Amino acid sequence: MSTPTRHRGGEFRPGDRSDVPVRPSGGGRLFYYVTVRVTGLILAVLVLGHFAVTHITTDVAETGSDFIARRWGSALWLLWDWAMLTAAMLHGAAGVWIAIEDYTPDPEKRRRRQRLLVSASTLLFVLGLIVIVAAIF
Repeated sequence: MSTPTRHRGGEFRPGDRSDVPVRPSGGGRLFYYVTVRVTGLILAVLVLGHFAVTHITTDVAETGSDFIARRWGSALWLLWDWAMLTAAMLHGAAGVWIAIEDYTPDPEKRRRRQRLLVSASTLLFVLGLIVIVAAIF
């Protein structure tokens, strides 16, 4: 068995430790992997569309609260922004979930970090949803 390598600061990188049991990669890991890839593609379309409308087809000097009010007066743009919010939250949360899985060998710490991630992601999603729903009323 090879000796783990030490890196800057004398710390082991998680991949270098031979005493960490390898968790089998199952369907759950594949779900998060695919989620990050699919939401990344969706975000590319949504964010580039948002950028094009906000910064290219509209004069940046005219992008103010009136512009936003007109834009959010349309159901299409409310759905567009909701889709962008949803895709961004799923993309970020799935990516961090994978990082937690990769770099937290202790099962209890992993579960705590995953619960914290789900709580923070849910809170941020609900706050974003409140802003979008408030635009309707």
